[in-house]
Parts: sequence; structure tokens; C-alpha cells
Amino acid sequence: MLIQWLGHACFRISHDGWAIVIDPYNSDYVTGYPKLQGVRADQLLISHNSYGHNYREGVVLSGRPESESPFTVTPMEVWHDTVCGIMRGSCLVHLIECGGVRVAHMGDIGAPLTGEQQSRLFGLDAMMITAGSCTALPSQEVWRLTEELIPRVVIPMHYRDGGRGPRRLEHAEELTKYFAPSMVRRYDTDRVEITQDMEPQIALLKFIGHQPEAPDAAPARKPSLLSRILPNGRRPR
Repeated sequence: MLIQWLGHACFRISHDGWAIVIDPYNSDYVTGYPKLQGVRADQLLISHNSYGHNYREGVVLSGRPESESPFTVTPMEVWHDTVCGIMRGSCLVHLIECGGVRVAHMGDIGAPLTGEQQSRLFGLDAMMITAGSCTALPSQEVWRLTEELIPRVVIPMHYRDGGRGPRRLEHAEELTKYFAPSMVRRYDTDRVEITQDMEPQIALLKFIGHQPEAPDAAPARKPSLLSRILPNGRRPR
């Protein structure tokens, strides 16, 4: 399973010719990130209807039926704040499974999980989770959640990165400081292949930015016989 970070909380998850895009951001409301446009996918998932997570206009869907998907997607409703949704309501965690690999996008989770949710998410192969903010779990609580669920790979998202990301978000280092330095791996790419036997790690993916895919070019046309005229005006034999 290939996971590509497109910025903020947006990822493209692909396997066997099928691609899921989750939580596309609106750059008008998410500081420092370029506009998302022409991101191609077969399926779109939204954790909640916030401008940083629901920019459907930036995604071009193939129109293929979801029955063709190799993925199994299970949404789980969680609170977006620490007071049972009174401030920000709820959002969705998405458990995504394929070929024995289990990953979860945690949305803007803002409160501890229930026992049943913990059991469903225990031992994930990868977890995409906020590095910490005032609108979701703070970094220390994110670390405690990873200690409870023991995912093999933690992919921080939704954080302040130089001039990118809202000011109310924490930097990724506010989360990684709770882990042994040997666990933290900084990638020079925006994607990582998730397998069941990869080394446990905190995978900090590099923001590169999505480049819109060009439409398929029309096949080159062979010159017609009439166009193949020799300089002397004669046609080739």
C-alpha cells in the first residue's frame, strides 16, 4: 500500500490501480499550501466538513464503481474536541484495509477512543495522525494514543511546518520529541510504501506538492500519403 502526503491532512492512498484521496484542503484557509487541483482518485473520503479537510473541488474522480476497489474502508465517529462535541462536533476516523495491511487516518480526533474503537485500531501497520493542535489532541495526548494502539508506523500530519499550516497547530517536533531519536525517520520524498514487515518508525514525509496530471495526449498521427511529397513534387513510390 502506497501512502503519499499531499499536505496538511491530505493523503493519496493507492494499491493495485485504485487510489483513495482523503481530506483535501482548501488553500484559501490553510496557510502556505498551494492550491489543490486536478488530484486524480477513484474514491474520496472526508473526515469532517471543515475548510482544511473537505475541498472536493480539488479532486477529479474517475467514476469507477467502488465495487472495484481492493480496499475495505470502515469509518468510525469520534469527538472533534474534549467536551463530547459541544465545541466542534464530531469527525470520522477511517480504517483502510487491503491485502492484510491496515492503516488509519485519524482525522481531527480530539478525545480518547472508546474501548471498542481501541480494539479495532490496535496494532495498525500505519497511522496518520495530527502532530498536535488546539483543535484536536495536543501532542502529548497523541503520543499517549500511539502508546495505547502501538501502530508500526506513525505518519504525523496537520502540523505547522515553517510557513505552512495554521499558527494554532504544533510543529512536528512537539510530537517526535516523545519518541526515541532512532525511531524518527525523515523522508526525502512525500510517499512511503507500507508493508507488514517494515521497521517501526515515525515517518516524517517531505512536502513536495501535487502536480496536476496532464490529460492523456492524443496518439501521434502518421502523415498521409498526400503529405509525403518529395521536393520535386513527385510522390514517393
